[in-house]
Amino acid sequence: MLEARLARAEAMLDIIALEARYARAWDCGNGEAWADVFTADGVFEIAAVGDRSALKVEGREQLSAFCLDFTAKFSGVHVPGLPLLDIDGDEATGHLHFQFVAIGRLTPNHTMSRTACGQYDVRYRRTEKGWRMVHRLEKAFSSARSEFFDF
Repeated sequence: MLEARLARAEAMLDIIALEARYARAWDCGNGEAWADVFTADGVFEIAAVGDRSALKVEGREQLSAFCLDFTAKFSGVHVPGLPLLDIDGDEATGHLHFQFVAIGRLTPNHTMSRTACGQYDVRYRRTEKGWRMVHRLEKAFSSARSEFFDF
């Protein structure tokens, strides 16, 4: 009984650390490190909301490129909540809320700030390299942006 409780606590702490690595890698624009929080065939999806189309990025190469492309234009910071986790051996699911705040210079005279709030639903798997994300679905609840034009 104690061993099972300890294994569950270790898994929870490892997944929380994985979530922190996810946010830090993206916020630092480190595409390789961001892709490494996923399994080799991992998927990141953004649900369609409002007039925004759905997006699906698969595999570490695409994941890394997606991160690098976005962070080349915008600098930002994730403010994630703690995940609500359901752990079943080497598989787990999680649900957490987030806020993301970013700013970017799109052209020499066009700057944009963005804020998004929403949720992530995540499937995790324990691998030989530790816990990794198999699938992550982002759904925004709200999004706001402000644009500034130099004159």
